Amino acid sequence: MLYLVALLLPPLAILLCGKPFQAVISGAFWIASIVLTLFFGAGFVLWLILAIHAIMVVRDRNTRKMMEEFADRS
Repeated sequence: MLYLVALLLPPLAILLCGKPFQAVISGAFWIASIVLTLFFGAGFVLWLILAIHAIMVVRDRNTRKMMEEFADRS
């Protein structure tokens, strides 16, 4: 579910992963990508980079949770 949020709203996904500073920066770039898309049609590349970054943050969060659970079992 969080991966879908990362594709559609990258700053929100990053915020939900517990990284507020990165979410603010991502939000600024996300707004810039929307403006660039509306006026120049060139913001899609920036949005794609933000979505990839958000997916990597979500993946890192899931990996950390899995590793913590594994460490707690040992």
